[in-house]
Amino acid sequence: MKILSAELVASAPRADRLPRVGLPEIAFLGRSNVGKSSLLNALARRRKLARTSSTPGKTREIVLFRIETDAGALGFVDLPGYGYAQVSRRERASWQRLVEDYLSQREE
Repeated sequence: MKILSAELVASAPRADRLPRVGLPEIAFLGRSNVGKSSLLNALARRRKLARTSSTPGKTREIVLFRIETDAGALGFVDLPGYGYAQVSRRERASWQRLVEDYLSQREE
């Protein structure tokens, strides 16, 4: 599959604020600092599409990308990580709710 283009669509602090783009979405979900954003960049063949860092907790919102391929378009969704990050427990709990809301509310 050839990647034709990759672009940021939106970053949202809540699942209900993420725009509906009418594409199937592939969500990147997992523990903090395991390389979700790096994997997304590798699959999209773009070095700096999704922000990365060696510090856990860089992704703090739902981030939606549109990936155009020779086989059609897809949405890639970068989600905050579960587990260790150098932020307050309260913020980690809000990320957990954010991810759960995305998974339970998003039809794509």
